Amino acid sequence: MKKVLLVIALPMCLVMGQDQPELPGWGVYGGIVMASASGDGLDDVEAVALPGFGVSKGVMLGGIPLSAGIGLHGRGYHMEMGEDAHVEVKANYLDVWAQVPYPLGPVFLGLGASVGTFISGTMHSDFMGIEAEEDLTSDDLGLDYALNFGVQYPVGDTGASVGAMYYLGLAEPAEGLKFNGIFLNAGYNF
Repeated sequence: MKKVLLVIALPMCLVMGQDQPELPGWGVYGGIVMASASGDGLDDVEAVALPGFGVSKGVMLGGIPLSAGIGLHGRGYHMEMGEDAHVEVKANYLDVWAQVPYPLGPVFLGLGASVGTFISGTMHSDFMGIEAEEDLTSDDLGLDYALNFGVQYPVGDTGASVGAMYYLGLAEPAEGLKFNGIFLNAGYNF
């Protein structure tokens, strides 16, 4: 219990010990999600590349700086099941997210959380040459929430930035399934 409290308290102390940062205004971002999954019965899983984009805003919450946003992000995976079979799932989620930024030299490290609801998706399967594709429904995939860890690098004083974020799924949108992935992105703050 002491270790858990220390892990939670240390980043908060680091953030509170900083000078009042200048928060970014409204921004837009887009990029590629290298999405994958883990869980029971998921063996030989490979990542799939899916798009992600959204809007963001810097806000203060009780003296703590936050970068918050809403966006449409992909989730999915590709799984080989022997020589003659594979399954590929591609899903779109509407995410609400927030991160606490920590300036470290020219870059910003971020730790945060996100909650997403399933919008649409497909599942493509190929079993011994017989291909099938079906649309996923909200009954197939449910609410997803996760921790995220990121790094953002500003491109000079232009307002543009590039970054990467690791998404660690905590929920099981389907039984025995947790999404994870890396989001490579570029953005612009107004």
